Amino acid sequence: MNDEEVDRLIDESLEIPIPEGLSARLEAHIDALAANEKKRKTRRFMYRTTAAIAIVLLCIGIFLEIGKQPPTPSMTDTFSDPEEAAIAAGQALTLMSAQLNKGIGKIENAGQEIEKVNQLLDKHLNN
Repeated sequence: MNDEEVDRLIDESLEIPIPEGLSARLEAHIDALAANEKKRKTRRFMYRTTAAIAIVLLCIGIFLEIGKQPPTPSMTDTFSDPEEAAIAAGQALTLMSAQLNKGIGKIENAGQEIEKVNQLLDKHLNN
C-alpha cells in the first residue's frame, strides 16, 4: 500500500465506531507475534549451532581417521621346511625363465621383421 491508500483508510476508519478493547487486543496480539518471532529466532540459532558443531566433529573424526598409520604387516615365513621352500623357489624361477625366454623369442622375431622392412626400404629408396 502507498501513503495515499493508508490516509484514505484512516479517514474511512474515523467514521466507523471502534469497539472497546480493540487496542488492548491488538497490542496483545502484536506482543504474541513478537514472542513467537523470538522463539523462532532462538530455535533457528540452535539448529544452526547444532549443525556447525556436527560438522566440526565430523571433520575432527575424519582428520583423526586419516592420521592413523595402517598396521605394518609382520614378516613371517611361508614355509617351515627349508627343502619345500627351495623346491617352490626353483619352480618359481623355472616359470619365470620360461616366460622370459618366450618374450625374448618374440623380440628376436620382431627384430628380424624390422630388418626385412629396413632392407626393403633401403632397396626402394636407393633405386
